[in-house]
Amino acid sequence: MISMDFALLGIKYDRSQTFIKGASRAPEIIRNILPKIETYVSGIELTDRAFFDDLGNITPRDNSDLINQIFVVLSRAKGFPLIIGGDHSVTYPCAKTLDPGYVVVVDAHPDCEEGEGHDSVVRRLIEKFGKDRVLLYGVRSMSKKEKEFIEKNEVKIVSLRDLERLKGNVYLSIDLDILDPSIMPLVGNPEPDGLKFGEVVDIVKILADRLVGIDFVEYTPTTISSRDVYTSIVGKLIYASIAEIIKAKE
Repeated sequence: MISMDFALLGIKYDRSQTFIKGASRAPEIIRNILPKIETYVSGIELTDRAFFDDLGNITPRDNSDLINQIFVVLSRAKGFPLIIGGDHSVTYPCAKTLDPGYVVVVDAHPDCEEGEGHDSVVRRLIEKFGKDRVLLYGVRSMSKKEKEFIEKNEVKIVSLRDLERLKGNVYLSIDLDILDPSIMPLVGNPEPDGLKFGEVVDIVKILADRLVGIDFVEYTPTTISSRDVYTSIVGKLIYASIAEIIKAKE
């Protein structure tokens, strides 16, 4: 029976244009809910098996500062990087710092627009790593320009079977709009016909033995009275992912 060290980093960043703002508030709110939810998950008691090097929260001023701060913090981190965003912009500097064999982005959108916003992160990842090392899963909505970019550059939108066959280290980014809005409405750009909670956990389970880092982004908590309900769902997804990673590393 093994235990694992996790490096927990919150990134309070929400600078790019989105349908609903507020992702910068997510790290603090998620941190507050984690001690309140069950820690016995998928046969693993996390308090016995998961140990956290809490790196705190960072609040970058702009994209340049975002890249610099993440590089400094993650380069010194001990343990498996566990990132809580923040909008999807945070994925690029995290993946750039960790330099995995593949970046798998689980997202309702391809995020292949131009610019440096949350909706261009996959495009920038492809420019950095190349089209064969950046894989999309779960895309169900895109602009015409994104479709043209995907076709021209042969961007890979993959199946679960494709993920099973991957060989090499993987950085996984989970945009919470992958979940159906009936489960998770508090995201920057909600889309109908999303995945169920267990289907997202299955993706983590498939990749868990190859993961070198994971982020959870685009949670956009509001002041509505039911916010704690949705925050607990995010927390449970984080704990479920930790449990699958520990089991896979065994």
